[in-house]
Amino acid sequence: MTMLQDKCLSAVRVPPRQAKPRDSGLTVVADRGLGPAALGDLLETAGDYIDIAKFAMGVSRLLGEDLVRRKIEAYGARGIPCFFAGEIFELAILQGVVEEYFAAIKALGGWGVEVSNAQVAMGIPEKVALIGMGQKAGLQVIAECGRKGGVDWAGSGKLVAAEVRACLDAGAYRVLVQAEGLNEGVEEPNARLIQDLVGEFGLDRLVFQAKEDGLIPWFLKSFGLRVNLDVDSDQVLDLESQRRGLRKRGVFGLMVGP
Repeated sequence: MTMLQDKCLSAVRVPPRQAKPRDSGLTVVADRGLGPAALGDLLETAGDYIDIAKFAMGVSRLLGEDLVRRKIEAYGARGIPCFFAGEIFELAILQGVVEEYFAAIKALGGWGVEVSNAQVAMGIPEKVALIGMGQKAGLQVIAECGRKGGVDWAGSGKLVAAEVRACLDAGAYRVLVQAEGLNEGVEEPNARLIQDLVGEFGLDRLVFQAKEDGLIPWFLKSFGLRVNLDVDSDQVLDLESQRRGLRKRGVFGLMVGP
């Protein structure tokens, strides 16, 4: 457990949190192309609170290999593994270069890869096979479940649960639940489906995206500190402060959890 005794104003106690490396209450940060200076600032101010970094939106395809490798090393020096999000992976599927894509990530020093079908039609057996390919390449696999582009993928809880179960049974490290159509771009979060998924699979194996306003407190109030959340780089300290009960407190005051 860590109570931040090495941080500023340590005379004021805050609720403890499980120390890194954690197996729950993970903070996944979306790196949307941070340069070396911005990354250095992020790691200096918030590196202690980041569990996993995600190279988001396919922007890594626009950067030089040396820069990406140095970023992976910088994260690694703070105990933060890196994986690559699904946009480029889905292009690799369409172009028939998935094995080459996995090998390139491994060569860069990447820890993992996201296997997704957010914009590509794919059956569950095909997705399971791709998870196996990623593992064979020596990578951890974050399996994303959900679709983009206005597809009503969250309409059938049974179908979503079947996909999540198949990904976990195939050995996916975690399942990242796509926010679009579930809790982003909708009038209200689909609380019923989210609760059903947590009830069936638990909090530890699922990661929810919480980048839109109001979602961080909604998830924390709904599920407590153990919920794994995917946020932007400028939300890390906000999320940690809410996990620690420093602001936007729970119904009965400070929240309880690991």
